[in-house]
Amino acid sequence: MAGQRAADHPWPWRLLAAWLVVLLYFIPGYQTYFSGPQKPWSDLSIPKSLSAEAGSERPYFSEDFVNLAQPGVICHVAAIAVAGKDRLICTWYAGSREGAPDVAIFEAFYQENTGTWTEPRVLLDRRQSSLELKRWVRKVGNAVVMNDQRGGLWLFYASMLGGWSTASLNYKVSQDQGQTWTPSRKLLLSPFFNLTSNVKNKGLSLSQGALLLPVYHEFLRKFSQVLLFRLELAGPSYELRRMTHTGGAIQPALIPRGNKTLIAFFRNAAGSENRQILTAVSRDVGQDWSKLTDTPLPNPDAGFDMIRTADGAILGAINNNFRDRSDLTLVLSQDEGKTWKNLYVLEHTPGKEYAYPSLTSTRQYYHLTYSYEKNRIKHVMFNEAWLEEQGAHVH
Repeated sequence: MAGQRAADHPWPWRLLAAWLVVLLYFIPGYQTYFSGPQKPWSDLSIPKSLSAEAGSERPYFSEDFVNLAQPGVICHVAAIAVAGKDRLICTWYAGSREGAPDVAIFEAFYQENTGTWTEPRVLLDRRQSSLELKRWVRKVGNAVVMNDQRGGLWLFYASMLGGWSTASLNYKVSQDQGQTWTPSRKLLLSPFFNLTSNVKNKGLSLSQGALLLPVYHEFLRKFSQVLLFRLELAGPSYELRRMTHTGGAIQPALIPRGNKTLIAFFRNAAGSENRQILTAVSRDVGQDWSKLTDTPLPNPDAGFDMIRTADGAILGAINNNFRDRSDLTLVLSQDEGKTWKNLYVLEHTPGKEYAYPSLTSTRQYYHLTYSYEKNRIKHVMFNEAWLEEQGAHVH
């Protein structure tokens, strides 16, 4: 009889089951989020980061693809990082559509001295994530890869119960430049069911083995945070700090200035017309942030990335219009983001999409990856002499 009543009225039972699942996520998040006072950030600093070196070499620029296009498969949100001497790792997600259960996170490696990519392989899918986290994962999504100061490689990725607003963050670590990875571990970042934290851009390695990762929130309100992740003998500890309170600013790119100051640039998801990239400044390694201000750069509610060049300028890869993602342009600022110049148009095809760029550098080259028409990941490589040829330096 009870079974008959459940069959006649399925929705209350489904609602109860959904709340039980949410409760399982809520309890550990509540306990961890309120775990006691955090350490001050005043002991932390920003080491000088690796950047391509200026030199007398000839200008160099090349383009290739990390993977081949496959019918019915989308590729999106690439990230690139150094993975050993003359070697880089690229990660992205691919599947039948964005947010589909069959989406997996892929990885491939690039060797600078041979100019070749390895065959892409699956790094993680939802089944493996569920097994490693010991909880149900409906799908996986955005991932970023970054280095620490001790030679480790970190993967931070989003897992979801439903849509993007249900995302929560997890991480894996490699001590052998990405050949093997630890099992996934969940980051418990919020008392609100530990939901709706996501990533797009890489973080920064700080002193004392700490990491500073930009994250963003999309449930009900859109805003950005920084996650301070400390590697300690007793195990990792972490703390979130709010970066923005207004303006729909998400997916921040962090640019260091000196050993304590950070400049952040934000995707503008406010929903208005003629949106511009937003910016804010922190003078205490990300603990506190100024109010948002506009930059001169347009932003069609699209992700981008920025890094420092060898001479201290800020290099960005952006969709350089107010409407869509049909172009991708390298831009440069030599006054800490106040003014910008267009350096080079990488892509411009009306009706197509070139999105989610990721920038990094080695001693010799800059590397850029991005989603090319959402069916391949494109890789662009150039040196400081090529940037100078485009007019990147003040003479």
